Parts: sequence; C-alpha cells; structure tokens
Amino acid sequence: MAPSEPDPETEPQPDPEKARRTSDGLLWGCAGLTVLVGLFQLSGILASSEPFGAAAWLGVVVGMLCLLAMIAAYVLCALNRVHLRTRVLGRLDVFQVTTVLMVIAIAAGVLVPTRSTTTLALLLPWGLSYWLNNLERTT
Repeated sequence: MAPSEPDPETEPQPDPEKARRTSDGLLWGCAGLTVLVGLFQLSGILASSEPFGAAAWLGVVVGMLCLLAMIAAYVLCALNRVHLRTRVLGRLDVFQVTTVLMVIAIAAGVLVPTRSTTTLALLLPWGLSYWLNNLERTT
C-alpha cells in the first residue's frame, strides 16, 4: 500500500507576513536581552566596592560602547531599516559586525574584575541573531 499524497488544500500555507513579524519580534528580543546584559553589568560595576584600575575602566567603556552598537544594530534590523545580511563595512554585513562587537565586549569584560561572566550572557542574543541570519539565508 503506497503512502497517500498530502492534500494541498489541507496543508498549512506559509505566511510571509507572520514570518516577518516573528523575525522582528526575535530581533526586538535580541535588543532587549542586550540591554539587560548592559544593565546587569552597569549595576554590578556601580555596586562593586573594589576600586577599578585603568584597564578595568577601559574594559567598562569599550564593553558599553560595543553593547550600545549591538543594541543599535538589533533595533535597526527590527525596524527593517537594515537586515542582518546588509553590507555595512566593506565585505562585512550587520551580523558579522555584531559578532566582532560581541567578541570585543566579552574580551573587554574580562578586564573588569568580578564582571567577566556577565558578558557571556551576550551569547544568547547573538545566538538568536545567528539563527535568524541563517534562517533568512535558506528562505
């Protein structure tokens, strides 16, 4: 007995508008998670009783600048001003730039005493954007 063919009338049809809204929602989530990481880092730094040296303050400033740039990139993508595959710096696209920013932010977080693990939380929004970047590529 041969398996029956699926009925095209009963199969769910892809909805591009729903897919776009879902992608936008996930990009807003990436921006929100990145904001939360920044707030957790900042509150930990302000609540710290340790005096920071020059390297630690350099790490704080570089890390926060990277976080702000990542937030801006995710918000612009969520607003559909740019896409993750939009070329922005030569051959680098938005996703690749956010990857570089994430690596720099994590490296800068290592310079800040007791705050090095907080920056690892950036892997979650980056992972979502990685998934969206590859999802867009296949559709």
